[in-house]
Amino acid sequence: MAKRYRIPRKLMGKLTRISAHGFVLVLMTFLGLYGGLYLDQVTNMAPNFTLLGLVLGIIIGFKGFIQEAINERRNAS
Repeated sequence: MAKRYRIPRKLMGKLTRISAHGFVLVLMTFLGLYGGLYLDQVTNMAPNFTLLGLVLGIIIGFKGFIQEAINERRNAS
């Protein structure tokens, strides 16, 4: 029987946090996009709120990645 490799707990925690941030990035992007589409339908200002919502969703989603990278750098030094 082959010996199984176990992922260290610390590495598993990091992978879980990165996966969660990826999910939040996708979720925020879609929420910004669909929120912008809804506002465009209500106000009849076609691409304006869609683009604004998309950009804001991406920025908010990447905020978590940036904070995680800063925390990792602080912990590494």
